[in-house]
Amino acid sequence: MNENLELKLQAWIDGEVSPSEVRRLAELAERDPQVNQLVQELRMTRQLLAANPPEVAVPETREFYWSKIERQIQNLPMEPSPTGSRSVFGWRRWMASIAGVAALGVMVLIAIGQFAPTATFDEVSATADGMEAMTFHDQTAGVTVVWLQDGQDTQSTQAVDADAVDSNSDLEL
Repeated sequence: MNENLELKLQAWIDGEVSPSEVRRLAELAERDPQVNQLVQELRMTRQLLAANPPEVAVPETREFYWSKIERQIQNLPMEPSPTGSRSVFGWRRWMASIAGVAALGVMVLIAIGQFAPTATFDEVSATADGMEAMTFHDQTAGVTVVWLQDGQDTQSTQAVDADAVDSNSDLEL
């Protein structure tokens, strides 16, 4: 039996063929036992499917699932809240707000330097005779640099520098 004949028999069972085609297929089913058996199977399958439709479960979307939960919550009876706990929770709410504002104030004061320790720098000058000291202090970096120089070396260096200036001035003339 070919596929085309099987499709025509299926169309006959479903009622999708012309009356002349119905007569021809009915005669074929009476003559050929194999065709008759296929027609009987197709009729039983059609009857079983009509009597027992397949159950198709459509998966729930996320929005539908949460909307079901929301409807269930809305349908719950409202329970009155005890009055004593309301004042306790109100007190806690105010304390949390006050603590937050206090923490913010402390951070602002630290940021502008109110709590920053002020450094005191005492100048101590204990150089030997003939020593020179030069001090540099940078407040922003918090650095103090002290240069110590032997005064005798400075005088000899100044004398050498003066001689160099005199020799250079001779050259320019």
